[in-house]
Amino acid sequence: MIRINLAPKEELESQVWFIPDLVIFLFVAFVVFSFVESAMTGVKDNIAKVTLDRDDLNEKTKAIMPTLERFKTLGKDKESLMVKLRALQMITDSKLAKYRPLIAIEHLQNLKPESVWLMGLKVEDNKIEFDAMASDNILVAEFITALKSTQFQDIDPSDLRTQVYFSQVTLSGTNAVESAGIAASGSLPVPTENVTVRFKLSLVISERTPPAPVRTDKQASLIRAGGWPWTQRS
Repeated sequence: MIRINLAPKEELESQVWFIPDLVIFLFVAFVVFSFVESAMTGVKDNIAKVTLDRDDLNEKTKAIMPTLERFKTLGKDKESLMVKLRALQMITDSKLAKYRPLIAIEHLQNLKPESVWLMGLKVEDNKIEFDAMASDNILVAEFITALKSTQFQDIDPSDLRTQVYFSQVTLSGTNAVESAGIAASGSLPVPTENVTVRFKLSLVISERTPPAPVRTDKQASLIRAGGWPWTQRS
């Protein structure tokens, strides 16, 4: 029987033939392990950095939470204040609208010269029309000038009368009349002086809004600082 040895020649010549291959394998394994270890170290460092940043953000978030809570309620406080302002505006507007015709008639009475008599007064919404008589044309001009002067009166927030004025004063025309004819017709409540002019006026009633109160330097500084000390939240 013939035996054939197929073992490599190196194995036949040396019993430690595998040591070079083992060294190469160990070297390659060491290189791979070093690379993986380096990569893992970088990943761990990144994880540690991200964790540190997360903890820092959490601390900052906890620090600003009281401020955030104030801002959460700021919207509700603003809406509540706006509701109160709208209610106050409605009350003010309705009060002024209610008394506006009376104030306008009071203006007429106060501004009317002594020798001018009003007749046939008609009030509709924001408009007044009336006939009047006067002893001469100069009094008519003075009356119209006085009515127009209400546009330039100073506003007093506590006095509604200063917020109502006549934005338009229109003279429809004048007619000369005789006192004797008037006395015969009885269209006047017996004037004490001779009446020579009859005229008609149309007035448009308007209103102005009083300006907001001007803040003092102390109030402005308090607003910039966050308001009065007792209104600030800790």
